[in-house]
Amino acid sequence: MPVKDYYQVLEIPYNAREDEIKKAYRRLAMRYHPDKNTGNPFAVQHFREIQEAYDVLSNPVKRSEYHQLRWQYTGQTSRFDSPVPPSPELIYQEAVKIKNYVRQLDVFRMNQEALATQLSQLLNERHLSILADSGKPVLIRDLVEVLLFSMHPLGFPYWKKLVPDLVRIAGTNNQLLQEIRGAEKNKKREFNWNRSQPWIILLIVIVICLLIYFIA
Repeated sequence: MPVKDYYQVLEIPYNAREDEIKKAYRRLAMRYHPDKNTGNPFAVQHFREIQEAYDVLSNPVKRSEYHQLRWQYTGQTSRFDSPVPPSPELIYQEAVKIKNYVRQLDVFRMNQEALATQLSQLLNERHLSILADSGKPVLIRDLVEVLLFSMHPLGFPYWKKLVPDLVRIAGTNNQLLQEIRGAEKNKKREFNWNRSQPWIILLIVIVICLLIYFIA
């Protein structure tokens, strides 16, 4: 019978104090709360796991029983088996779900912050470490392609936050790094144009008005 790694769920060390457990729970519960992640099944499921982990680790009796269970099934090791251990393949599957979700969005009415949060949650520190150590260049390439597609509707400010994670995933793959930087450059150019467009239009209107004034 596999045992969940509640310490890993809350992203805390095995010897975490009570205040550290509470602080970690509040931080993660706020990040993955269903009200802030509408339409994100990954966040909803993870929120349940966070609640479950906190319920056990915040109770001294339950925590002690949990440690006994850990000893029984892991031979006093410091790691547990999760019900569904994160793997590069599982992370890729979650990324594809987000891509399919983006396909159905109205990009002119979408909540960009919600999508950016969903992507940030997928690219958390734990998942980034798993991907960096995966040794699966084909899967990494496909994952980056999926993520770039999902990021396309986002504005450049969100890209600035997500691109470093993509770069970390790409590792030493220069071709993939060039693709990421190229997409970022295009998004920045689009952002600058959209920001300056009203001023350009205003300038053109002023020039036209002056021409009409002097010709008349």
